[in-house]
Amino acid sequence: MVALNEGNPSELLSLPAEVQRGFDESGKLPERLKRYSLARDRAVINLAHVEQRLNALGVSPLPDIRFKKLDSVRTRLSICGNFLAFKHYYTVGKVRLSAANFCKCHLLCPLCAIRRGSKTLEAYLSKFEIIKSENPELRLSMLTLTVKNGDDLTERFNHLKKSLKSLLERRRKTLAGARGWHSEFAKIAGLVGSIEVTNKGQGWHPHAHIMVLHSERFDYVSLQAEWLKITGDSHVLNVAPAQNPKDPAKDFMEVFKYALKFTDLTPEQNLEAFEVMTGKNLLFSAGLFRGVDVPEDMTDTPLEDLPYIELFYNYLPGSGYNLTKTQDSEVFKIGSQAVNRSQVEYYVEAL
Repeated sequence: MVALNEGNPSELLSLPAEVQRGFDESGKLPERLKRYSLARDRAVINLAHVEQRLNALGVSPLPDIRFKKLDSVRTRLSICGNFLAFKHYYTVGKVRLSAANFCKCHLLCPLCAIRRGSKTLEAYLSKFEIIKSENPELRLSMLTLTVKNGDDLTERFNHLKKSLKSLLERRRKTLAGARGWHSEFAKIAGLVGSIEVTNKGQGWHPHAHIMVLHSERFDYVSLQAEWLKITGDSHVLNVAPAQNPKDPAKDFMEVFKYALKFTDLTPEQNLEAFEVMTGKNLLFSAGLFRGVDVPEDMTDTPLEDLPYIELFYNYLPGSGYNLTKTQDSEVFKIGSQAVNRSQVEYYVEAL
């Protein structure tokens, strides 16, 4: 069992591994299982802290609404990732996640954060490709907006949310030609961003990473001045051209990774951040990126009409995911040649 005060290993910063080309190759399944095992390990640590908080709240004869919400989270988190099922499409050397229990508490569960990030990235990359084909003159940049650090996460988080709302409203009014309004951010034709929170010993640091599409150059001084006017406490921002034009996923990854850096937070801080941020909209978009539909299903897209072997794994604390069962698909054929049971067993052993 992992100690309750243990931090999170760096391997959990694994969205790049989750979305890289060929991530679903059969030879990468052991690496993927290790990644998921580490994520589940941290979720188990967080679960223990949820239970501790519930015990403290339960001392009162009339538990408040927080107790009911956390009790529901405990139930979902306790079974999340207890089993995983993969379909091994052995004729093409691919392995796809086909079934799992997901709690969808991505602020407490790194496994759900990994899967949520990959699904969101996939959806917005598809939209980006369409936008670029229709608007080849647009360039892609990364915009990072910050507010001053502080000890009160609720106040700092709400301050950033309010500031972002004001920025988007100023942009909207400028684009609509409203009298008396001018925003440098109106040069943005489309944007998608997310809020991230870290704490490295100098207070809570909420900030936003935003991918922006634009054709005009930004006046950096004007951007700073406008952001300071909006926030009242911060002129700190950064805007830089996307670094990977041939592989935009590497740039979008910064936006769609975790809202919380699990490696930077103690479990106690992680739980505090969850209680403040849960239920809040941490992903936002405007302009050409509006209306992107992110699938609720966090499994992989299956490969249709291909034979497969289904592999079932159970999670055991201390040893990660262990293969417990295999099952062949209803019809196993390669061309017109039927595959017998011994061949099925051969493919499993070859993983």
